[in-house]
Amino acid sequence: MQWFYADQGRQIGPVEEEGLDQLVQAGLIRDDTLVWHEGMSTWQAHGIVRGRISQAMPVPALVGGGYCGECGRPFPANELVTIGLASICAACKPIFLQRIREGGQAVGTMRFAGFWIRFVAAMIDGILLGVVTSLIDLPLTVFIMPRGVFNPPTGAPVAMPAVMLGLLGVETLINLSIQCAYETYFIYKRGATVGKMALGLKVVRPDGSAIPVGLAFGRFFAKMLDSLTLLIGYIMAGFDEQKRALHDRICDTRVIYSK
Repeated sequence: MQWFYADQGRQIGPVEEEGLDQLVQAGLIRDDTLVWHEGMSTWQAHGIVRGRISQAMPVPALVGGGYCGECGRPFPANELVTIGLASICAACKPIFLQRIREGGQAVGTMRFAGFWIRFVAAMIDGILLGVVTSLIDLPLTVFIMPRGVFNPPTGAPVAMPAVMLGLLGVETLINLSIQCAYETYFIYKRGATVGKMALGLKVVRPDGSAIPVGLAFGRFFAKMLDSLTLLIGYIMAGFDEQKRALHDRICDTRVIYSK
């Protein structure tokens, strides 16, 4: 059920039932706050429609501290406030509450994408990029490759001349540039590559905001470190609480389900 409520003369909503409960626990909705949902003939006080708010003690934060459900950073217990089922730091509290007010999904309830679905998304991107780079590499190989690399009578390879090494260097640079441009453009403009969009995934910052172009560019090169660690950097996503791979930790990004 979707609710609307009044705040300083303004109508705010719609808010789902769970979001309304969080607003109640945060103290933003009181017994005398006017609320309404479809089917009601008129606005009524929350205490009348849903019952009076219990004055039970709030759930305390973890004794030794904990992690903010919004930004994911660790904080002492006295610097976290419990809102609903989430522990939120002071800096993130306004953002968290604003999302609830607007009826959107709070970052504290993000669904993080695990290792295997991200692996499938990477495979889709790899196939797409493989087709594109092949269309560029093939003409270079056919028309630019110098004659005489193989001994015509025997078919045995001869010493590779410097021009062949140069050709391989050009192909590598072109492929790397295409991959970088692809990753940077789609992460910055769409929040996800084609593979991730196909599986309903999205790359965001800890506060749920979009990735700026500079961070998208840097994230591409950070991913190279995952390969240099014998793919351990990627495998880390399968064991991290927020499903972060090494490059996510370096760039402070999260991969979540967009819906």
